[in-house]
Amino acid sequence: MLTLQLLAFALCCAPHAWAQAAASKQRAAKLPSPERVVGDHLKAVGGKKRQQAVRDATYEWRVGAAGEEGRSLRVFQKAPASVRSDAVGPAGETTVAANARTAWSRSLDGSLRTLTDREAAAVKLQSALAATRLVDLKKQDVLARTVALEEANGEPAYAVEFSRRNGARVRYWFGARTKLLLRVRDDERQQTSTFSDYRAASGGADGTVEPHRLEIKTDSGDALAFRLESARYNTNLTDSLFEPPGDSALNVAELLRAVASNQRELDARVGEYTFTRRQTEREFNDRGELKKEKTYEHEIYPLAGGGRVLKLVSENGIALAGERLAKEERRVAEEIEKLERENEKRKQKREDAARRRGESGAGEDGDDEGLGVTTFLRACEFVSPRRESFRGRDAVVFDFRPRPGFKPASREESIVSKLSGAIWVDPADKQVIRLEARLDQGFKVGGGLFASVKPGSAVVLEQTRLADGIWLPKFSQINAAAKIFLFAGVRIDATREYSNYKRFTTKTGDATVGAPPDK
Repeated sequence: MLTLQLLAFALCCAPHAWAQAAASKQRAAKLPSPERVVGDHLKAVGGKKRQQAVRDATYEWRVGAAGEEGRSLRVFQKAPASVRSDAVGPAGETTVAANARTAWSRSLDGSLRTLTDREAAAVKLQSALAATRLVDLKKQDVLARTVALEEANGEPAYAVEFSRRNGARVRYWFGARTKLLLRVRDDERQQTSTFSDYRAASGGADGTVEPHRLEIKTDSGDALAFRLESARYNTNLTDSLFEPPGDSALNVAELLRAVASNQRELDARVGEYTFTRRQTEREFNDRGELKKEKTYEHEIYPLAGGGRVLKLVSENGIALAGERLAKEERRVAEEIEKLERENEKRKQKREDAARRRGESGAGEDGDDEGLGVTTFLRACEFVSPRRESFRGRDAVVFDFRPRPGFKPASREESIVSKLSGAIWVDPADKQVIRLEARLDQGFKVGGGLFASVKPGSAVVLEQTRLADGIWLPKFSQINAAAKIFLFAGVRIDATREYSNYKRFTTKTGDATVGAPPDK
């Protein structure tokens, strides 16, 4: 099953610029660490232990402006990463929510939308920050750095940028004097939230300090000011509150079996296409700052009998030329010839084995091989199946998570039983459009002696439909952290973009092997 298988100054101003640069470096050197800024904030709002003791919270907000009493906002939070906001206005109610697996919204007309890409990443990041109440953020794979000393709400404030390696970023301003959170800026949603009037909240959490005034302003100019009416803590909010509403009439298991069967039929056609793959690899430091980035572009030549050849055409945007290009073309031709010989040997072995068994061909592809769909069905449970529109096509979307009490009997089952995420399926073509999966628990190879993959590692895969009806990869992204052979950890952050699909048959001696396909 394919689904289981991103300065210069004028010389005349130089003396003044040098002075400014020196002053800037001095200020930067005095910026406190994000751990200290957040730690001071936690003390100001009741202490780390008190905040950590808040497992869930419910906030009731009302619009404070006269004549706007019909507007309200109810916010639910549950550690470690679940938040739901229900906004009620004269036209009706809207919802934005997120949990560790998925982020979603519901519009005024009641239609659901599962968020993806940068929008989903931003919502999930802010949900993790709010639900953890800024305690133990490293467990949520959140990076932090203090970036500036600026003014917020009329006082100096330290700007702290929280981020994840998937590109999500949000900036918080904490008062240098009060230590309180004063402002939050979300560039992705073009929204700024301002907090003020901090005092003890009524609701049973003795000593917990909360902002009682909230102003939300969008870049379009819309602004609403809310006042906190109540805050309740540890009421045992259920996980289902943060899940999108589901359609019980949808049979996810049956749909996945149809997807697996259909995929086997289409796999044989993948070898008919050549395509371009652009891969970007990034390396970040522990503060979320980009250290280096490399980009490679390959032309991919799959062989009908199995295997594929990659031809490098550019690095970091610079096309190969001269002797380096000629060398790469010779290597590609030799690799194709080698694979064709190996494919012929494998074909002969399969035919010999089939004759010995008295069969007419090779054995059937077992659905249990590798990370097959039956492994997926056994190890996971499916929640909130729903109908949506995605990339202009009807889709059935559902979340998946480890099945409680499941005991894996193989390495494949052990991997799958630690995954959670969401899947988008085209119900007409019975094809997976998109898959998002993350490791809820760490995974060890060889008891951790060979490798140890950290929880939070995630992968995104997406397919596209060609004009002839075949579905092929469009995009993939992986963010993973691992320790290899007990040495220092490694971090993988890579995106792949697939394009230029062309029907193409690679055989030894083809004149087109050494040149790019027509684009």
